[in-house]
Amino acid sequence: MTLPLTQEKPIIQLKNVSKNFAVGGGFSKQDVFQALRGVSFDLHKGKTLALVGESGCGKSTVARLITKVHDVSSGEILFKGQNINDIRSGKSLRDYRSNVQMVFQDPFGSLNPAHTIDHHIARPLKIHNAIASKAQLKARQHELMEMVELDPACLSKFPHQLSGGQRQRVNLARALGVGAEIILADEPTSMLDVSIRLGVLNLMQRMKKEMGIGFLYITHDLATAHYIAEETAVMYRGQIVEWGDTQSILSNPQHPYTQLLISAVPDPDTPFSELIKQTDNYSANADEIRALSEKLQPVINQVSDNHFVRCWESAA
Repeated sequence: MTLPLTQEKPIIQLKNVSKNFAVGGGFSKQDVFQALRGVSFDLHKGKTLALVGESGCGKSTVARLITKVHDVSSGEILFKGQNINDIRSGKSLRDYRSNVQMVFQDPFGSLNPAHTIDHHIARPLKIHNAIASKAQLKARQHELMEMVELDPACLSKFPHQLSGGQRQRVNLARALGVGAEIILADEPTSMLDVSIRLGVLNLMQRMKKEMGIGFLYITHDLATAHYIAEETAVMYRGQIVEWGDTQSILSNPQHPYTQLLISAVPDPDTPFSELIKQTDNYSANADEIRALSEKLQPVINQVSDNHFVRCWESAA
């Protein structure tokens, strides 16, 4: 099963990917935990796919499989048509990791506090690119800083001297420096102040439109997904339950779990007292929907040209 999100040839394809982890062991019985169950989607140049769901649903596991931290249990991940299991060592592995970069939730944890920003930008350039001279390296560093809208003077600073938004821009600059075609952004704005999230999201939009970068935007926040992503895939308990055009999903959600996520977003125009009255049974209803949604749902319905939903009734 493939998620037909666009007609262009994808850079990354996940085809019916499942991932199991062994849990327990030692003096206890070893069990198998199914982290992902039949996940399929495509990532394209200059497009953003938002992978949306609550904590523990498997979103970050998807990114770890794409970056080859873990191997798939079944299914396949293709990079420009090649199974990434065949990319094992040497130049091919370095090239793959240049093309597919990760930006993490914590912009400070991704940077070594003992080194300046100069070091953080220079190191991946030296590893992945042929830099002919110190002058060429310095020129490229300045270029990258300007591309992510940072003053090159920041190169002399340490991570703690930058704001969270500036540190996240440094991480994006590193990804650009090694020639990333796809960036896996795992909750990249969730630890930033609300006032500076928009600036980082706007930068990602510009990277997408002007540089052709493709993004997998991993989030629990439907508001930012709506802002940045042309397409959205809603995940619960390791399976994607609804996917397609972002606007169609948000305006016409079909799966009960998608409806639950949307209903959890507070309405700023509704007084808190009214909100309490409307959500008396919210917790009980949420538990029922989660119990229904975690069952394997093999039947898929097409809602519109680019809007698909798993038939939850078939899992009841």
